[in-house]
Amino acid sequence: MNDLLNIFIDNMVPVLAIAAVGVVLRRRLNVNPPMISSMMFYVFSPALAFNAVYTRDVSGGDFLRVYLATLALLAAITVFAFIFFRWLEVAVSSRHKIKPGERVTTLVSTFVFNGANFGISIVSFAFGAEALTYAVIIYIAGSTVAWTLGVYVSSNGQASMLKSFRSVLRTPVVYALVLAFALKAAGISELPPALARTSQLLADASIPLMLVLLGLQLGGFRKPDRWRLLLSGTAIRLLLAPVVAIAVASLFDLDGAARLAFILQAGMPTAVLTIILAYEFNTDKDLALNLIMTTTLISPITLSVIIYLLQKGVI
Repeated sequence: MNDLLNIFIDNMVPVLAIAAVGVVLRRRLNVNPPMISSMMFYVFSPALAFNAVYTRDVSGGDFLRVYLATLALLAAITVFAFIFFRWLEVAVSSRHKIKPGERVTTLVSTFVFNGANFGISIVSFAFGAEALTYAVIIYIAGSTVAWTLGVYVSSNGQASMLKSFRSVLRTPVVYALVLAFALKAAGISELPPALARTSQLLADASIPLMLVLLGLQLGGFRKPDRWRLLLSGTAIRLLLAPVVAIAVASLFDLDGAARLAFILQAGMPTAVLTIILAYEFNTDKDLALNLIMTTTLISPITLSVIIYLLQKGVI
């Protein structure tokens, strides 16, 4: 029990403390997330991705294996969640029928996970720089699914998968990774000091800024409701996904830091992108907010247990 408490204090309290700064900034000083979000999207996240891959010994084969494992994991979660929510629609009484917008929003919340703000930070704190590199790869793979399958599901099939995939190609992080691998393939092992230090400083600043952004986003959330869907989506995202990740990690022969990062990232809460998609395609915005808030607030407990089990070699 003491070990579990220490894990929570060492790994979760710093994350929650920095996120709390964002909550205070939102509620006391009326700081809004869009500007910080744009800075993360165009500057700090690409710098973190570039630095994580370029300065670590990650081959193209390792990258592809972790990337494909993440796609397989999210595909499995999506199929299970789709079947479950279809069954739930049939099982509930006629007075409490699940609306299409509710079903779509809850389904998206199960496979669009917060691998950036929460995931990268916690993996870094728990397992260090090597695991951080793989956490970034998993985040990129998750973003690919979010911006393709997430858009497709949210639009009820009205947005084509090809059009959805094009949005991934407009993501700066993708080009940061391409540049990192291109430099490594060309045998350029070191950048000039001015460029290397700039990249490192931006990467170092990205994690605390991600957590402040998370707090800014949480600062606008409301009281939860619709507990059946809320608890179902939360259970799939926080409990089922890490269990499936254990099997997928074995299937793709992930070990060491890659396995640690993979299983831990699988248990991250629902990403804020869920509410962006809800606004874009007019699904259930309030439910999306509730799912993000609930999974984020509960996840420090479930993630502490996962870290404990990983550290003890139980999973």
